[in-house]
Amino acid sequence: MINLHRNIFFLITALLAIAVVLLFTFFSRGTFNPSDLDLAMRLGSYYFGGGAYDLKKSETAYRQAVSINQGVLWGHYQLSRIYFVKGDYTLALEEIEKELEYNPENLRSLYIRGLIYGYRNQVGDLEKAEADFRRFTEWAPKEWAGYNDLAWVLLKQEKYEETEKTVNLALKEVLKAENNPWLWNALGVAELNLKKYSNAANSFNKAKELVQNLTLADWRVAYPGNNPEQAKSGLEAFHAAIDENLRRVP
Repeated sequence: MINLHRNIFFLITALLAIAVVLLFTFFSRGTFNPSDLDLAMRLGSYYFGGGAYDLKKSETAYRQAVSINQGVLWGHYQLSRIYFVKGDYTLALEEIEKELEYNPENLRSLYIRGLIYGYRNQVGDLEKAEADFRRFTEWAPKEWAGYNDLAWVLLKQEKYEETEKTVNLALKEVLKAENNPWLWNALGVAELNLKKYSNAANSFNKAKELVQNLTLADWRVAYPGNNPEQAKSGLEAFHAAIDENLRRVP
């Protein structure tokens, strides 16, 4: 009976996948009504990690969505994320600015813009990223990612005391933040540069202990726009970075 249920489940999953592929094929050929905004958004989401990972197909779908309705919520936002993952920061910035123009209430766009500035790293970009992450953490004070990436750009600017304050605020405000290896690692880097060596060793050891519990599924949740096939190498690199940070403590 269990095997029968499993077979039925896999059959349904396969049929759903085939249905989505057919939907995209007909959609891209114009078989579907071009005004079907909902279909375009659902296809974009599906191919951007919602069931499959194909940035080209996801981009095509979201492009169709914004051609139907320029101001559709999440349309330009998702296009920005796609271009960011591709490393095209110019297009990513253009799209997130459009999202903010059409949907100024969607302050989650500030987080994406902060990432773009932080990775583009042109003159003045780190200050812009810092400002965006600060506004985002004020808007979403219970989400750890905003604090973590604010700490990241503060560290890049060698603002170690501000980094320390930021992470300690996250540990206070965010539910179960004490179980987050990213935050402890960032705190350790700040403490190391502030010559608080005992504290730094403690923070890195906490990060090292906690990262042992991270699964590939956890990593994919933390980096939802990235290629899921790169989760293993990303997690291994994080392990190595924490070990290297520990090695640097006098």
